[in-house]
Amino acid sequence: MPPEKDWRVSPDEAGDDALQYSDIAIGYVSRNEQYRTDYHRALGRVKRGAITADEATAGLVRRWGISFHAAPAFAFDPKLAVARPDLSPASIVLAPALPDIGAVPGLDMKMLGAVRARTRIGDFLHLILADTDGDAHLWVSGSLDRPLAMMLPIGSDPITRLAAAERLSRRLGGLAAGPPPLRPTPFRRRHLLTLLQVLDGIQAGATRKELAAALIDGDVCAYNAADWTESRERKRISRWIAEAVELRDGGYIRLLRGG
Repeated sequence: MPPEKDWRVSPDEAGDDALQYSDIAIGYVSRNEQYRTDYHRALGRVKRGAITADEATAGLVRRWGISFHAAPAFAFDPKLAVARPDLSPASIVLAPALPDIGAVPGLDMKMLGAVRARTRIGDFLHLILADTDGDAHLWVSGSLDRPLAMMLPIGSDPITRLAAAERLSRRLGGLAAGPPPLRPTPFRRRHLLTLLQVLDGIQAGATRKELAAALIDGDVCAYNAADWTESRERKRISRWIAEAVELRDGGYIRLLRGG
């Protein structure tokens, strides 16, 4: 959900180097009115016992590509967001291994370290592996007690998937996993978070001039009508609004791939 604090205040995550593109993507979809409607409806069904939280989450993830977990006790918790593995190449997929390729008999959960969340999404077990450098998302098809192999689909962001697989391999070997493969640069992170402020400002009823004054240059407040009409700040905030709305209404999917 959009933050309750003043939209003019920079997000707390602005200086967080561990912030991944998926962490920012959930911020955009959470500001999509239809998603919020779907999510609240799912929470209601879970509370009534009509569906489990995992089942509700699976439905939201299938439709929206990424979603908060639908457990009422953890509603809108960004640390528990789940993104579809086909859309998020930073996800690691494990599947039953072919015979005679040297796979170990099973995966010891202790080797994975701290697990932030464990969710059943359709036929997959989804695990969020906690890491100070950025959490890892593991999708397991089949049983953890059977030999497993990492899946690297051909033609689907293979370099990113390979980097994510290497990160898991380091973790399984007792080493520091290192940074995740899809983290925005500080400049890109700041821009994307500023666009979230744009959406929050619009939601709060701010005018374009107020948005520009708060997010671009405070001197805009002193512009007369003619100065404002011809100003670079007006043109820039118009571009930002268009970009923010596009990301909110579907463009966030690109962010899952580092776009």
